[in-house]
Amino acid sequence: MIEQLIDLPPRGLALLHACQPQARKQIEALTDIVVASRIRRPAMNILCSGDFGWDPEYLAALVDKYSQGGRIAHVLFYLANGPAARHSKGHGLDGFGSRLAPETFRRQILDDLHFRQTFQALVERLAPLLVQIGKAGGQACIVPQLEDNQSNRSFAAMADLVKKSLPPEVAVRLGRNPCVSCWPGNEGQVPGDCFLEEHHHAAATDFTVQDGVVSNDGCTYAFPGATPAFLPWLPLTDLAGVQRRAGEMGSIFLLWNAGYQGLGQRSEPPAQRDYVVPTAAERQILIDFLQMK
Repeated sequence: MIEQLIDLPPRGLALLHACQPQARKQIEALTDIVVASRIRRPAMNILCSGDFGWDPEYLAALVDKYSQGGRIAHVLFYLANGPAARHSKGHGLDGFGSRLAPETFRRQILDDLHFRQTFQALVERLAPLLVQIGKAGGQACIVPQLEDNQSNRSFAAMADLVKKSLPPEVAVRLGRNPCVSCWPGNEGQVPGDCFLEEHHHAAATDFTVQDGVVSNDGCTYAFPGATPAFLPWLPLTDLAGVQRRAGEMGSIFLLWNAGYQGLGQRSEPPAQRDYVVPTAAERQILIDFLQMK
């Protein structure tokens, strides 16, 4: 059944932890919110490194959910976890490269055959989902590493491995999410065939990310009257202009919430986190936010 959908630029709620079994009830609630907003181009992003597990059947169900009623799903996949690598000795994450120091990761993605093949396997297992998204009329995107710790040379190697690992008939956009000041040796050149993803921690709308991705990832938001345990944070209303500006630039906007990812003053292993479900009032606030022009 074709629904009366709202014709807005692609946007949605961040779902990096969508494969985590303990978060299933919450993920269902968050995706229900996006569907209830009736936006034509719902977007989601998913970390596929293994830090939050891997459940391709469930991801296929989420793609179906975001493709129903004439919707055009925009799905972004990250293959590795840059923030985890920057804290490789102090967390309980076991995804691809998450326990390797950034310098080691860079070296191995260039020169270590087994490491490179393991990375390619991450890409290859996405192929059925990419085909599904394309057949449903959606758009699939791959970013080799979330908030990456790569030199320009090591990123080029990752991008080349992605291209070599997918069948030529699979349609996918490739992007880069550089974090230049996050670790020594990080560089930020975006190849001409890649889009840029930027994470903004302010209400400022002077960014120029065209046809890319914008998120507040790393700076959570607060509902009215609430004070998050996670720092930094902004009132949700401060991000309305960021969402609007992203749309004006033809970019996807993804709204990130630390609490939904089970993050607070300290970070527990994913299986031990509390994945809170939005209240009825928060649900309506998020629906209203996603529907803003």
